[in-house]
Amino acid sequence: MTVSRACRTCGTMQEFRMFNAAERAAVRAEKGAGHFVDDYWRCTAAGCRWYQRYLNRAEDGLLPEELRIQPAPAG
Repeated sequence: MTVSRACRTCGTMQEFRMFNAAERAAVRAEKGAGHFVDDYWRCTAAGCRWYQRYLNRAEDGLLPEELRIQPAPAG
């Protein structure tokens, strides 16, 4: 499931999806083991690492570089 949200990194409306396990682990490692990460969503645009809470853009950030969305191969 995706939702359309404004992405601060992209500067436009983009599709966001809920975090997967690797993304939840990365944010917990940064913010602490007790940090609640089950309502974070991330931008699905190629090259983007932006994430935010579903209804609170003030709780946001950038995922680590290794979790950057890779562009689809041409062809």
